[in-house]
Amino acid sequence: MQLRRNRFNTRMVTLTASLTALYVIPRTILLDRLIGVSGSITFSGIITPVLGVFLAPSYGIFAVFLGTMIAAFIPGSAGTLKFGGLDFLGGALNVALISLLVRGRRTEATFLYVATLGLFVINPNTEIFVGSNFPSLPIPFQWLRLPSPPIPYLWFHLVALGVLVSPLTRNLRDSFTFGGRRSLARSVLVVAFIGTMIEHVTGGILYASLFGSVALRSWPFIFLIYPFERAVLVLGAVLVCTPLLLASRDLIAKFHLREVKQDSRLT
Repeated sequence: MQLRRNRFNTRMVTLTASLTALYVIPRTILLDRLIGVSGSITFSGIITPVLGVFLAPSYGIFAVFLGTMIAAFIPGSAGTLKFGGLDFLGGALNVALISLLVRGRRTEATFLYVATLGLFVINPNTEIFVGSNFPSLPIPFQWLRLPSPPIPYLWFHLVALGVLVSPLTRNLRDSFTFGGRRSLARSVLVVAFIGTMIEHVTGGILYASLFGSVALRSWPFIFLIYPFERAVLVLGAVLVCTPLLLASRDLIAKFHLREVKQDSRLT
């Protein structure tokens, strides 16, 4: 029994190292520039569903941390360290949340998501509503104004929360292990959407905490852009992760079966 457990742990370490290397690749590619501070948003979010499917939360967090550090020191990489090196936290929560959902731990995933939203809301340097306080537009568009009342900054995150607690997140393990291409693509879309939104709000917390007054001036601009950035990442995740996971069905089944057996022994 001890020999089997050691063999499983060795395989998990090897898999974690391989997926860390996979995470590094999109982490080096520029998606957009940060608003108000130096730094870039990268395409790392397009591969997080693969990490979340294969890795338990602890392994996934470690893979993201290590991948972030490696990407930061690759010449020409867009994944330079931001927020004092704490920018790995967004990707770590992204992968951890997906991992929890795939393993049927919806209550823990929901608590993690709601707690993260709560930390954003209570931060004094964040903005809860935008709309009436949008910056003036240049000539000849200065007459354009968004309708009142103000719009919740977190509206897209609240949509993701609705998806999280909906039936769409039930039986994800079966979908990733046995579902057809369409079912698999739908599941990738669901977890990628929820995961990228918790990553975004985590980045917002770090931004507000470290850049204070700069952040307060920037939320209206970020509000206009972030839904498009997140949509690109989710679409990229569907296009990249679906064929990778489809080709890895046997491996997914083996690892999830071992996880179930280990959990049954612990209980």
